[in-house]
Amino acid sequence: MSTNFEIVRQPNQELELCHVSERPMAPSRATGRGLDLQKLTREETIKLIRRVFFLGATTPQIVVFAGTEHGSGCSWVCARTAQALAAHVEGPVCLVEANLRNPSLHRHFENVVPGDPSNLWLLSHAGTHADWQAPPGLDRLQSRVSDLRANFAHILIDAPPINAYADAVLLGGIADGLVMILEANNTPREAAMRAKEIVDAAGIRLLGAVLNKRTFPIPERLYRKL
Repeated sequence: MSTNFEIVRQPNQELELCHVSERPMAPSRATGRGLDLQKLTREETIKLIRRVFFLGATTPQIVVFAGTEHGSGCSWVCARTAQALAAHVEGPVCLVEANLRNPSLHRHFENVVPGDPSNLWLLSHAGTHADWQAPPGLDRLQSRVSDLRANFAHILIDAPPINAYADAVLLGGIADGLVMILEANNTPREAAMRAKEIVDAAGIRLLGAVLNKRTFPIPERLYRKL
């Protein structure tokens, strides 16, 4: 087996090039980010799931999440979306770590605890940086995507920033669509437009955009009445 990736999944569903753990993953309770707005964030995540996975003419199975630039919080959004999706569907959900230059999904998870979704699995990077753009690496990824489609109901891929690397475009080409992550009050309009142009030029289906790290200067109870 390769040491480049490790996948946490059921032992009887082992795939090639994976290291297997006997337990699924659950979001870490040590993650302090956004705790003051936890309920509101959960509601916004549910809205995103409905819009991306259930309201379109066709239901995407594999979705890439990619920020426009570094620091957008894409990995956090992708992890939270995978958690919420797994809690609302019966089929298995796989979260794929594809940001190999800065892998961070493992920090969002710990071993499963009672009551957490048992149908959420993580395919995480376990080795040094690899070049996805090299033909052998891309071939392995394409093969892995076929395996994932056959074994999971939904696959969410955390990708590097669109404007920084070509990875998101390569991944989007073998997925069913892409969700673009922007950082509120920080992502320049020009950067957002450039990222959209890149996605459109590659013929990738843009499923939606997330404005992450928003602040609410008015009380939540008043915000809900607007």
